[in-house]
Amino acid sequence: MTDNNSRIIIVGGGPVGLTAAHALHKAGLDFLLLESRPEIVADAGSGLVLSAMGLRALSQLGLLSAMNKESTPVDRFKRYDHKGKDIGETMFFTYFYQSHGALPRVFRRRDLMRAFWDTLPAECRTKVLPGKRVSAIHSSDDGVVVCCADGSSYPGSLVIGADGAYSVVRKEMDLAQQRSAPAPVTQKQPFLTTYRCFWLLAPTLPHTVIGDANETHGPEVTVQFFAGEESAIMGVYERLESPTRDPPRYTQVDEEAFIAKWGHLPLTKEAKLTLGEAYAQRIKCGLVNLEEGVVKHWSRGRMVLVGDAAHKFTPSTGSGCNNGIVDVVSLANQLHRAFASGTPPTSEALSAAFTAYQEERFDVVKEDCGLAGNFTAMATWNSFLLKFLDVHVFAYKFVQRFLVDQGVGTTAKTPVFDYIEGKEEIVGSVPWVHAIPPPSSSSSNTQNIDRWSSGIITRRGAFEFSAICILRSLDLSLLLVT
Repeated sequence: MTDNNSRIIIVGGGPVGLTAAHALHKAGLDFLLLESRPEIVADAGSGLVLSAMGLRALSQLGLLSAMNKESTPVDRFKRYDHKGKDIGETMFFTYFYQSHGALPRVFRRRDLMRAFWDTLPAECRTKVLPGKRVSAIHSSDDGVVVCCADGSSYPGSLVIGADGAYSVVRKEMDLAQQRSAPAPVTQKQPFLTTYRCFWLLAPTLPHTVIGDANETHGPEVTVQFFAGEESAIMGVYERLESPTRDPPRYTQVDEEAFIAKWGHLPLTKEAKLTLGEAYAQRIKCGLVNLEEGVVKHWSRGRMVLVGDAAHKFTPSTGSGCNNGIVDVVSLANQLHRAFASGTPPTSEALSAAFTAYQEERFDVVKEDCGLAGNFTAMATWNSFLLKFLDVHVFAYKFVQRFLVDQGVGTTAKTPVFDYIEGKEEIVGSVPWVHAIPPPSSSSSNTQNIDRWSSGIITRRGAFEFSAICILRSLDLSLLLVT
């Protein structure tokens, strides 16, 4: 399909947007990607983590080898308090590797973007347009027209909003809603900000080795530190005085004040390396807000949201980008079916596809968002109870193993591209419920896999454990937004 009425317009050229470009190309669907930044491969931010569910989807797109070359695997976190005292390591990553077949991999954002870009076929790169800031979207029953600030416009069949927490596509959806059913606008920013993040990229640092992954826990603030082959990445998450939907923007003065306040924090045991010492050798750094929440409605008309445009997590669990990639998997499957006739789908057909996509993803995303926020609250010792759990309960390996076991059933149900044949490159002790379509006509015993997964879910319900119950029962109502 190459006519403009069949073209899918992707707004946003980050990791999720480029995943969509790869996925639509594999589906034989025409696309155009509009990115507001002047470059696709750029150092815009510090680092990202891809876990088994994200890596498995990328393996179907033929990207796994490139991703492995640009990243460092992590098998555990060493944890320290604000004085550099050891409070016990966590083995979650190792246990997930045993269950699902892949260790999480840490990327410098520039390297991740380069892997996405270098593996994009040459004919697709001409469809990726940087320097295109979207200013308006006009939608009708027959298609869309996306207008950019430079005066250019692009027609298409639908728009995928992969443009982040401050999504222009989401704002255009809200405007369309206002035009069809005028009502007072109750909030400009749907996400809630409880934390801010100081991110820092530095060269390889003393007292660290490649693959080190450390966390510093304590009142108000927590640090995550990763040592790669050529650089070190760290994020410092500070709890705000009160949650807000209208967080400030920060300047270099704010960054310097942040380091003056928290530069003493240790990045390694016994404070042999501090945040201030890493800052002195910085390559790049920045201070940003950490929005949280899940938008209730992910589509309107011919516009649909994926990734941070639909849901935003704190980075503590590394779930945000992975969930965005799986969003693309689910949506691409629906679009592949919607365009199967060879003609652009009707508005009704797209509405059905978008609804099925959100129904498949919503509950999983909502739970992951809540857990990410709860783990950040625990690492910042937001209460005496959370401090006790962090220091005296989660340090035990059997507790960590138990918690991992509670999530394997959900992870095993992660969807795959149902139109891309291939082999399973990521295999652990837990079978995947949705097998990658094999190259031949042979089929796997999905009935047994489904029965096994159902058993896991049933056993999960049979356990009662105070730590996980407390984490899951914290009030998450503020994270679900309209």
